[in-house]
Amino acid sequence: MNPFNLLIITPDQLRSDYLSCYGHPTIGTENIDQLASEGIRFENCYCQSPLCAPSRVSFATSTYVSEHGCRNYWSTIDPQVPNLISSLKGAGYRTGMFGKNHLYTYDKLSLVWYEYREVCLGNYDGHPKFEKSYSAFEMEPDHEYNQTARLTDETIAFIQNTKKPFVAWVNYQDPHPAFTCPEPYKSLFDPESVSIPESFHKYDSDAQPIRNEVWRRHSQMDTCTENEIREAISAYMGQIRYVDDSVGRLLESLATSGLDSNTIVLFFSDHGELLGDYRMMHKLPVFYDCLSKIPVIVRHPDKSWAGEAFSGLCEEIDLAPTLLELLGIEKPPTMVGQSWVQALNDHDYAGKDSILCEAGGGGPTAKAADPNLKLKSPHLPTSLGPGSMIRMGDWKLSVYFDDRNELYNLADDPHELNNLHEDDRFAEKRNELAMALLQRVIGVKVRDVGIEWPTESMPVDYRFESLLKTKPDPTHITGTSGKSRA
Repeated sequence: MNPFNLLIITPDQLRSDYLSCYGHPTIGTENIDQLASEGIRFENCYCQSPLCAPSRVSFATSTYVSEHGCRNYWSTIDPQVPNLISSLKGAGYRTGMFGKNHLYTYDKLSLVWYEYREVCLGNYDGHPKFEKSYSAFEMEPDHEYNQTARLTDETIAFIQNTKKPFVAWVNYQDPHPAFTCPEPYKSLFDPESVSIPESFHKYDSDAQPIRNEVWRRHSQMDTCTENEIREAISAYMGQIRYVDDSVGRLLESLATSGLDSNTIVLFFSDHGELLGDYRMMHKLPVFYDCLSKIPVIVRHPDKSWAGEAFSGLCEEIDLAPTLLELLGIEKPPTMVGQSWVQALNDHDYAGKDSILCEAGGGGPTAKAADPNLKLKSPHLPTSLGPGSMIRMGDWKLSVYFDDRNELYNLADDPHELNNLHEDDRFAEKRNELAMALLQRVIGVKVRDVGIEWPTESMPVDYRFESLLKTKPDPTHITGTSGKSRA
């Protein structure tokens, strides 16, 4: 085991294109940019699901959605399922988590974390100003939902007071609907100065999955004006700056204590945000890049790969094996992701041939909007309807069990506006990707454990399905909860 600590920083629902180091022209995320300049930035990393819990389970276990079976918001796993944090704890690391869990079975958090304060705010559903999916308003400084600075304080305290090798994971609520943050962040960006996505007006609902239009109607996006979408975007940007300042405080704490010389830092988001694209807000089981492509930055203590960019395709499940190898800890045989350490050392950033992203489950796609159902967040039935996406090169294919499929050429159509799936001119490419997607989904349970079949030394079947647990639908969760163990 290397004597390195690990700090994981995870904003919730952060789009990669809303960071300066990923090309945003005005947001000014100087602290995250500093982290990127001292580490390596992954330009084409995709989450395994555009929904919170399935994505976080895939990250921690390094398994695909088709393998771990968590396809919806409220899924959790038993800590016995081999995962990153349990591996580190077993190797002697002191573990601390502050913020959203959305991962481990809630009544067993103390089996994973030495110290933690779990804070699940849902979607700020309990705030009286959160009225519609695009609501934007100022968060009162003393409100219990104003947690970003508090979680940063608690993470810094854990880091500074821990003598053993540690892993600290801070899971921010921001930037997440409702679009709210305290001053001065709420007023940092003039709504008149932000750009409305081209697809806010320019989209073809008849060429998109039916679930899109159902969500638009349930979320009352037909009532959203240009001024209101600008307000939401500017508040989302303010939330990101709130996170950026908190990242700066974490980095400063490491530097002033000298811990930056032996602490690996991972910054990543669980998925993105629609933010007005295709006249939708929030998220749902679809696979547009604004939802499925995530920011990932890794900083090594010796500044290896500083300022470099990994341009190839990679997946969220690759992060845990990469971290474990950097820390000198053997990965569990159930992890199917690829460690990129050798590629990083060789500065070989060709990446994978394809990526796989999956979401939706528990029921069929809702094909018609209920005129009496008004949703602020994409709860049932919006989150239903299984689908899978593959990207190969510049091409992306999304296939749904019971909905319209999509095919995009990202080189010619980076905003995914022209669905080519039914265009016979692209039948060969469509069929090629469909076969590749089928093979990827079938093959997710095929594990390379480095030994020959059959043998008595084959690891025991961990029976993921029997270890999966669930918690209540998060529509019923408001406020905060927290526990700690010395």
